[in-house]
Amino acid sequence: MDRIRWGILGTAAIVSGAFLPALREERGGVAWRIGSRDLERAKLFAQSHGVVHASGSYREVLEDDQVDAFYIPLPNHLHYEWTRALLDTGKPILCEKPLTGSLVLTQELVRRAKEKHGLLWEAYAFQFQPQWMRVLQWISQGAIGELEEIHATFNTKLERAGDVRWVKAYDGGAFNDLGCYPVHISELLMKSLPIEVSARAEMQEDVDKAVWASLTYPGDLRTQLLMNVSFCRPYDTFTRFVGTNGEIRVDKMYHPGVRDNIELRQKNRVIKELTMEGQRPFTDMIAHIHQVIRQERPPIQLATEVGILTAEAMEQVRSQWSTVDR
Repeated sequence: MDRIRWGILGTAAIVSGAFLPALREERGGVAWRIGSRDLERAKLFAQSHGVVHASGSYREVLEDDQVDAFYIPLPNHLHYEWTRALLDTGKPILCEKPLTGSLVLTQELVRRAKEKHGLLWEAYAFQFQPQWMRVLQWISQGAIGELEEIHATFNTKLERAGDVRWVKAYDGGAFNDLGCYPVHISELLMKSLPIEVSARAEMQEDVDKAVWASLTYPGDLRTQLLMNVSFCRPYDTFTRFVGTNGEIRVDKMYHPGVRDNIELRQKNRVIKELTMEGQRPFTDMIAHIHQVIRQERPPIQLATEVGILTAEAMEQVRSQWSTVDR
């Protein structure tokens, strides 16, 4: 099969910053068409970043019969509309996370994807990366004993004026943008909903700029996710998986770079260590999708399989948090 032809809806920064570099690194695909509501913007983007065709609407991307797969990097509030439309094409879809900002809409998309036997992924790139595979391996092998706590952070400074992530109507906020990551981690590991949730959100006008939450899961140990996310701190995604006999420490949980480490520690000593080689964060995810399209392997981590629990747990946090304005 020739290189996979991707249709891209929108010119968001993540397209040039993460998706296209990984697509070039993987070498199995090509950025075939990019759409924007502004044709000149699409043309300029295509010329600057090596996209073959440019369109002045998202609909033109959808209607291109030569496209093999779609990537949706649009603002959160547009995910539902365009994922729903693209599911009718029968082609694979990679949608930025969260799939939607609403549990009801996420449930509807998942139901529709199942009905159409569609291939739909949320762009949690970490779940395809070697360091996550190693974390899973160590936990499943009992290297840290029974998992008791997950300590997860995702902080960044969001200072750009007019950023859509500060707009409530666009499903903005730190929890939607960043909090979905630690919640998704805990759901991948626990495979159940929390039985207790407490949370606090610090608001900027009507948008949460920071969230602290504790999610307690069923079982003898009552495993907890202790998380904080914010738009007002220096970048940090340090994560710990604490067990009865040790812990795993991850420098950069979601977008590891060269020389970023994960450590397996027992009795406060490093027992094993894995250092990242610097592959781009999206590369393994894109490679997996290409292999599925070429029928070289079955799909994993589909939104139809792992998306609903994360959306349900996020809804629990939203419904429970107390708010403070600062």
